[in-house]
Amino acid sequence: MSEQVRVRFAPSPTGDLHLGNVRTALYNWLYARHTKGVFILRVEDTDKVRSTDEACENLLDIMTWLGLTWDEGPRVGGPYASYKQSERTALYEEHLTKLKSKNVVYPCYCTEEELELERKRQMGRGHMPKYGGKCKTLTAEERKKLDAAGKPSVLRFIVPPGEILVNDEVRGEVRFPDDQLGDFVLTRSDGSPTYNFTVVVDDALMKVTHVVRGEDHLSNTPKQILLYQALGYTPPKFAHLSIIKGPDGQKLSKRHGETSVESYKAKGYQPDSFLNYLALLGWAPKSGEILSLDQMAAEFDLTHVGKSGAIFDPVKLHWMGSQYIAKISLDDLTRALLPYLADAQYITREQARVKFDWLKQVVDVVRTNLGCMSDVVKETFYFFSDELHFDPTQTEEMKGQKPLIASFQKAFGEISEFNGENFLKAVKEVGKQSGLKGKALYHPLRMAMTGREDGPELVKVAPLLGKAEVLKRLNIWITEQVKK
Repeated sequence: MSEQVRVRFAPSPTGDLHLGNVRTALYNWLYARHTKGVFILRVEDTDKVRSTDEACENLLDIMTWLGLTWDEGPRVGGPYASYKQSERTALYEEHLTKLKSKNVVYPCYCTEEELELERKRQMGRGHMPKYGGKCKTLTAEERKKLDAAGKPSVLRFIVPPGEILVNDEVRGEVRFPDDQLGDFVLTRSDGSPTYNFTVVVDDALMKVTHVVRGEDHLSNTPKQILLYQALGYTPPKFAHLSIIKGPDGQKLSKRHGETSVESYKAKGYQPDSFLNYLALLGWAPKSGEILSLDQMAAEFDLTHVGKSGAIFDPVKLHWMGSQYIAKISLDDLTRALLPYLADAQYITREQARVKFDWLKQVVDVVRTNLGCMSDVVKETFYFFSDELHFDPTQTEEMKGQKPLIASFQKAFGEISEFNGENFLKAVKEVGKQSGLKGKALYHPLRMAMTGREDGPELVKVAPLLGKAEVLKRLNIWITEQVKK
């Protein structure tokens, strides 16, 4: 019987979750569900300065909101607790003692200035910078004197000779020549353990079988493999995911726009649509693009994950969001949008209860333009206010439309029952009289009624605004806007 798959997502609670982190979490979750394995959430909170309990709770809340439930970790427990690195110090000390007993570590007293000088010299000679091993040759007596003098030190691991081979589940065979690796640091001068050390101890003790993470960790893998071997553990299988890129082909960062999951949650993106889109950044399912988490889990496999970096496209994310919003019932969607309308001070909750049927019709008219819930604010503003804003070019353009707007005003004023059908008849009649059609006929009317260059069909908008409001807005253009 094959070993049960155990994967982990191990973020640091030092800030908002990045899109790349969430895609890593998603791929781990999908692989665990696909293989009927275990998904572990482990919090790497050893950065005492930047890690906070509040950030940790926010991280767990975001994972819960996304629906990426974990089988072991904070809030749920598990056989290998604690799942917070800050509470596992004794385990790290125990493994450090084991390495010391094997004589595969030594104290290094080199200052940061000395190390930087060494790096510059190596790079000047065209070599890859690495630690040269100066302190490895210190005698016991020399170390004793340095310690007595209070010279701070770190603990370095001795890299044995020989090439290191990584059989990556995504990238295939990756080789690391031994001349690329210098003796690396396991503990800092304050005695705290480094990432490469703690992650090996945790993954080994938690029996992680597959480490699925970003390709920025690929250079850490040979170091970690050496530590697994030195500690007597079997290394897990590794899968390194390509980075997510911005439109310019560079690694996605804040200069490209919003990169934190919290910001997309605040905008009202639905977690299912958000995860659906992220899943496609590096993986192409055979059964189509719109897939539920369960459908993705049924199909997901690490061997089908791409090696090249995927481009994050906000337009495609918006489209994906609209596909999910389209599936929500009109009643439920209207209720879900109410907080955004209330926050924008368009309508109070009490007013919404009284005008719920009208509000539903407004939502129905604009829903195809909604990629996230907050879009409702910009898509519906003209239903709630006649204080429409125009740039100078638009105002200048409309000055020449005064006769046409006046014709619309007269035609609409004569409608006894102001519905979509009669509104359309009146517009066509004005078109016939003026000899205008298409954009030349509708664009000035749309601008006067909604202040927008585009939007839903006016035949649907007009009855919701009502005859009095439409006439009022046309009059504003005739008597006020064209004067500016």
